[in-house]
Amino acid sequence: MYIKSSASIEGCRTEILIAAITIIEPIFNEFHVGLVITSGTEKYKHKAKRSAHYRGDAIDLRSRELSEEQQIAVLGLLINDLGPNFVVLLESNHFHVEFSPVYEPT
Repeated sequence: MYIKSSASIEGCRTEILIAAITIIEPIFNEFHVGLVITSGTEKYKHKAKRSAHYRGDAIDLRSRELSEEQQIAVLGLLINDLGPNFVVLLESNHFHVEFSPVYEPT
């Protein structure tokens, strides 16, 4: 795993960091591509006004080393393996992974 020099994971939720190590990185390894975190909690302006990045609830992952077909396959694996508490999007040049827990009424 590599963290881009302009990115920061300081203040990211434990759930995201554990998922990056135990679930996300092995998926990228299956495709012989290193996992690169391109965005985390750094304070530059994100597209969404209330971006989950500001709260430490999201990271972005480089996708450019993967073919379009591989990107679709990785997206499916990420969605499946991370489960319902994560939102995973394939954006134009990266994957957006956000921790968004589903709360069940008791």
